[in-house]
Amino acid sequence: MNLQIISLEGHIYLVETVDETGSHLLTDRRNRPRKFHSLEEIRDHVSAKNIEEIWLEQQTPYEEMCGLSEETAPLRIRLNW
Repeated sequence: MNLQIISLEGHIYLVETVDETGSHLLTDRRNRPRKFHSLEEIRDHVSAKNIEEIWLEQQTPYEEMCGLSEETAPLRIRLNW
């Protein structure tokens, strides 16, 4: 299983698990997207799971502000925990 961390503005992170069945957003008890406030908080939450790869994805509005197309790929960085 892989982990994809999506960084949003305001120091909010969403997390998806990715496996052979697809990607699945982590949700809270009310089935809403679970919000994390730091990478450390995410690491503590998933420490018991068998994670193969961890990716941090950052999408920013700066591409649009600089006149680049909306189809510009987000910045993806592989994390080593």
